[in-house]
Amino acid sequence: MPESGREHQLGFMEIPEVLRPIIKVLERLDKIKEEERLRGRRLTGRKLLSNAIENQLIGSSPRYPSSIGGVPINVIPSYTMGPCAEILLVFIGEMDGFEHRILEAIEHCGVLCRGVTKYVVFYAIRWDDAVWKRHERSFKMINAIVVLKPFGRPPTRIS
Repeated sequence: MPESGREHQLGFMEIPEVLRPIIKVLERLDKIKEEERLRGRRLTGRKLLSNAIENQLIGSSPRYPSSIGGVPINVIPSYTMGPCAEILLVFIGEMDGFEHRILEAIEHCGVLCRGVTKYVVFYAIRWDDAVWKRHERSFKMINAIVVLKPFGRPPTRIS
């Protein structure tokens, strides 16, 4: 059942201010990718990222290979790492190993960019609650705020 505009707005209010421009970009990507999904195409995280770049939803700056609206981000899967950013955006497609993507995000936040990355946004075509529950504690231990933006649905803060 579709969520009413008021319910969507209330859910959006729990999203940290710094992440709202990113969520808006992902909502635009939803509309672009819906047509491919209707044609039966299965999307990978890398394909979602490529499309976001091709549609100029994700840009770059001299210092950061990826940014949204001038805000530097790191992305998984990544073509290049670049310097650590406060925000990590993880694309999870239908063809991706879900647990592998979660573990990549944990490594990024807890090892590679420990103390820098504060926010993780999962943009997911598919989501596995059982796998998430096994790893949720890791994100809490590294003090990361985690938002899930399911494909075609409103975002939710999950940690």
